[in-house]
Amino acid sequence: MAVTLGAAVAVAVVVVATAVLAGAVPSGVTTVAPSSARSSAPSSAGSSVWAAACGRTLPASTPGSVADPALREVSGLAASRRNPGVWWLHNDSGDSARVFAMGDDGRALGQFALTGASARDWEDIAVGPGPTPGVSYLYVGDIGDNSAARRSVVVYRVPEPAVAGPVGAPALAGVEVLTLTYPNGPRDAEALLVDPVSGALVVIAKSWSGSAEVYRAPAGLAAGSSTVLTAVGTFPLGIVTGADVTPAGDVVAVRTYGSVVLYRRPAGTAIEAAFAGTSCTGPSASEPQGEALGFLADGSGYVTVSEGTAPPVRRFAPRGVTVPTVVPTTPPTTPPTTRPSVTTTTRPRVTTTTRPSVTTTTRPRVTTTTRPKGTTTTTTRPPTGR
Repeated sequence: MAVTLGAAVAVAVVVVATAVLAGAVPSGVTTVAPSSARSSAPSSAGSSVWAAACGRTLPASTPGSVADPALREVSGLAASRRNPGVWWLHNDSGDSARVFAMGDDGRALGQFALTGASARDWEDIAVGPGPTPGVSYLYVGDIGDNSAARRSVVVYRVPEPAVAGPVGAPALAGVEVLTLTYPNGPRDAEALLVDPVSGALVVIAKSWSGSAEVYRAPAGLAAGSSTVLTAVGTFPLGIVTGADVTPAGDVVAVRTYGSVVLYRRPAGTAIEAAFAGTSCTGPSASEPQGEALGFLADGSGYVTVSEGTAPPVRRFAPRGVTVPTVVPTTPPTTPPTTRPSVTTTTRPRVTTTTRPSVTTTTRPRVTTTTRPKGTTTTTTRPPTGR
C-alpha cells in the first residue's frame, strides 16, 4: 500500500529508483553478466524471459492503459490461466472485495465481487493450483499491515471464473478463507506467490530497512483453516511491493518501487531457494508508486502497472506475441501531442475564413437589397428626371 514517507525514506526510495533506471544494480542483488545469461539459457519460456531480461533484449511496449475508471490504486496483477489474454487486478485498501478482469490492451472486461470476503488491505493476487486438480484458482492476499498491528492476515481462494467478454459485476461463490499468522509477530507484506508446482503459498514481507523476510504456508490448506507461517529465508531488497512466478515455476520476479529483479529457480527446489542464487535486474518503467507485477500466461515476459488514473500497461515481452490493437482509453502520455494539433490547426481556420465571409458578404446584401424594397414609389422618379 502506498504511504506517505518521511523525508529520509523518500530520498532513499528516489535514489534506488534513479539508480535502477540508470542501469545500476540494487544493493544486495547478485547479478549475472548478460553474456552468461544468453549462453546458459535452456529452451523453456521461463528460461527465455530470464535470458532476454538479463541480456537486455526484452522489448518494452505500452499496448494500452487501464480502462476501468474504478481501478485507481492497482496493487495486484496476475495473468489468467483459464482465459487467454485476460489479466486479474484489484485495488489497494479502501475498495470493496472485488477483482477486475482486464484485456491485454487494458480493456475493461468486468468486475467480480468475492462473496463473503472483506477488503481490509488487499496487496497482491496470484493464480495457481488448489483443492481440485486441473482447476486454476485465484488467491487474493489481504496481507497489508502498515502499522504492524494485525494478529493475522487472510488469503482468499476461489476458482477462477470464465470471462467471455465485457460483463457487469457478477458475484463469485465458493470463496474460501485461509487465515495466516506470522511466527514472530505482525508483519506488513505486499507480495504473494503461489507455487505452480507444489501449491505452497509464499509471502514476502515489506521492510523499510534491511532485507525482507520470506514466509511459506504448505500446499493443500483447507477452507476456513488457520495456519502459522514458517520463516524460510530473506530477500535482499526490503521494499518489496509485488512478486510473481512463471507458470512453469522456473523463474521468480520481485518488484520494488524502482526495479524488477529476476531469479532462476532450480528444479526440485522451493520458491524461496531461488533468492539464494544469482539474479538480474530486468527492464522496468518509471513507476514511483508501482506495486503490480505479473508474468504472461506463457511465461515469455511480464507486465507492470502503477497506481493512478488510467495508468499505462507496461509490457516487457517478445514482440511476436499478439496483443489486441484497440486501445480503450488515451494513455497519460498522449495529451501533450494532441493539444498542439488542436491549437495550430483549428484556430487559424476560424480566424481567416469564417469572420471575413460574415463581414464582406452579409452586410452589403442587407444594405443594397432591403431599402429599395421598402420604397415602393421611387420607381417613377427616373422617368421624371428625364
